[in-house]
Parts: sequence; C-alpha cells; structure tokens
Amino acid sequence: MRITNLYIKTVVFFVILTASVYAQRIQNFNVFAAGSVVGVKFTISPGTSCSGYKIWHSLDSTYFGFNPIYDYPGICGASGTSEDVSYTHGSPAVNQVNYYKVELVPVETSAIRRVFVPIDQTKVKLFIYPNPIGEISDILSLKISNIGSAKLVGFLYNQFGHKLRELDLMTQFDLASINVYDLNDGLYEVWLTDGNQAYSSKFIVRR
Repeated sequence: MRITNLYIKTVVFFVILTASVYAQRIQNFNVFAAGSVVGVKFTISPGTSCSGYKIWHSLDSTYFGFNPIYDYPGICGASGTSEDVSYTHGSPAVNQVNYYKVELVPVETSAIRRVFVPIDQTKVKLFIYPNPIGEISDILSLKISNIGSAKLVGFLYNQFGHKLRELDLMTQFDLASINVYDLNDGLYEVWLTDGNQAYSSKFIVRR
C-alpha cells in the first residue's frame, strides 16, 4: 500500500510540474493601430522566470516571413505576480495588414495577431473639454462621435512626443474621461483606438 501511495504521489507531482512548465504564459496578447504606429500589449502570467522575450513582425503570416523587431534579453516573469508588457512599433507597413507574434524564450510562442494600418488615421473625431483645463477640475472629458459604448486603448503624450501614460478606457454614450491631476502646464496629446480606427486630439493644461 505504501508503494502504491508513493507511486500515485509521484505521478501527481510530475503531472503538476509538467502543467506548470507548459502552461500558457502569454495572456491578453493584442495589437492595435494608433495613427502611424502599432501598439503591442501582452501579459506574462505568474510562473517560472523566462530568459527574455521577443516581438516578431511580418507582412505575411508564414513562419519564414517574421523578423524580430524587439528583443528583451533580461529575466522576465515572476512566480507570484503577472507582468504587463507594452511596446510601440514605430515603423509598420501602412495601407496593409501587419502580423505580430510574441516569443517567451525559449519555451513558448503566441498565436499570430494581425492589424491593418491605413495611410491616414489622423482625422480628428475626438473632442476634449474643458480645453484648456485649469484649476477648477482635474477631470478631462473625451467625446468620440458615434462610437457608443466601446473599449479604447492608447497613450497620453507630452508636447515632445514622449509617452507619459497608457490609457485603457470604456466609453458610455460616446463619452469617457481621464484624470490629469499629475500634469504640469503645457501641451499634451491623446491617442486612442478601438482596434479599427484611431482618434487623436491635443489639449492644454493651464493651472
């Protein structure tokens, strides 16, 4: 009986170990066009550390068509917490479909995601108010015509084009809002996309 129990425990241990090693670590992998760039976002779920990750890009979905556009050589992933990763591809091919995949070195490669990047995504359909925003309120209201209720992701940039914050919003009746309490006086720009169309507009902070 002792041998049987030991055997069962050993089998269970190796099943759990195998599941943890080969469990899918790349979660929430998504790509989206924002103007002339493509945002890449994914999450590395808790588990053993990986030896870096690579982001691959292609203009077709075949295995041999992909080239690495970003190679992170450091240790990634943690045993107890998820790790969110974001990357901006600054030179996708415009007016055609771009393909992306993520590789956790050396054990896992994600499914392929695709996104079409139009020549012109910069037509302003995003209205920001109050503009300028001053001392009365830190809440900036956003209105996107005829979008209804939709999930939007994007970035907040300063006047020099430096990314200050990632944005993850949900509109209700064309409206959303962001808190800009931490922004100093100056000119800023909001970029948002629903995965099909990008929206951008500038605003001024004047305290």
